[in-house]
Amino acid sequence: MAEFGAAAEAAAALGLRVFLGPAYRSGGTVVDDLGGFHMRFDEPRGLAGLSDAAAFIRRHQGTHGGLINGLLAPDRVETCTLALMQKTMQQAEDLDCPVRLHMAQGKLELDMLDQMHGTTGPQWLAQHGLLNRRLIAPHGTHANARDIDLYAENGVTLAHSPLVSARMGGLLRSFSSIKARGVNIGMATDTAPPDMWMNMLAGLIGCRVAEGSPTAAGSADFFNAATLGGAAALGRNDLGRLCAGACADVAVFRLDDPYLTPTVDPVSSLVMGGSGKVTQAVFVDGRLVMHRGNVAGLDLAEARDRAQAQFERLIAKYPDRSWKHPPVEALFTSSFPPL
Repeated sequence: MAEFGAAAEAAAALGLRVFLGPAYRSGGTVVDDLGGFHMRFDEPRGLAGLSDAAAFIRRHQGTHGGLINGLLAPDRVETCTLALMQKTMQQAEDLDCPVRLHMAQGKLELDMLDQMHGTTGPQWLAQHGLLNRRLIAPHGTHANARDIDLYAENGVTLAHSPLVSARMGGLLRSFSSIKARGVNIGMATDTAPPDMWMNMLAGLIGCRVAEGSPTAAGSADFFNAATLGGAAALGRNDLGRLCAGACADVAVFRLDDPYLTPTVDPVSSLVMGGSGKVTQAVFVDGRLVMHRGNVAGLDLAEARDRAQAQFERLIAKYPDRSWKHPPVEALFTSSFPPL
């Protein structure tokens, strides 16, 4: 809780608009001596986490001129019990906030849900009336046709994170066909670097590969998903667009960068350029928060060093949490042997 409270204050100080809340779950995976995965549940722990998350939202929702907003974040669907999801969706109604739940994202999830419930995550939730417009569901790469139909029927948003999915050998099949079936799609990152332009490019390529067609989707489709799709997922018609009455959240991008020249269509050039490094400036609620790579109130060099040190401490703990406790060098190998 302290970590998320600090995150809210840091976001406000930097002038960011955020939707956040501490994650929680009732179950966790354990590995047996043979390398098999199993789920162990602690229902009181999950419900206590939900209670803490709801309290966090009540304290922070709408603070700092509306920059800080709440979001309920139960962890992956296979780690949640029915009681936890029922109480989560009821809290979302009471708090009037979105819910993010990772779902239909991998074979391990499918196998566990089949063992526990005899069906998929979307279908399990639908059986209990728990799919609705508040739900934002990454990643959808393992959703079947019935799952997608349920998303469309119940107003669920699919959060598309093509870059991290592709890195793991996954592919959404496909952005254009799912969109055509009436599902709202928003763009997400869920990995480093958290670069939205790179994800739009990866998504565009992935869609055309999945459909086997260069005309399966265009740059504008992914630009709209990253802006209007995300706003719809949050239930905010004052975000994701430039018009009278909308929040003054504006990003300015360079088109005179040598890597983007020559340019015919700005949106296509930016999507195909595939990098946020051409971001010239960002305004949030009318306040200039980033200009030419400099973030107001933040020493990026110091932040980089602190982030690297924190990451190295995290890596050092991986052997303790990994099967058979291999050394760090076996878990994080170099591309080439070090000299």
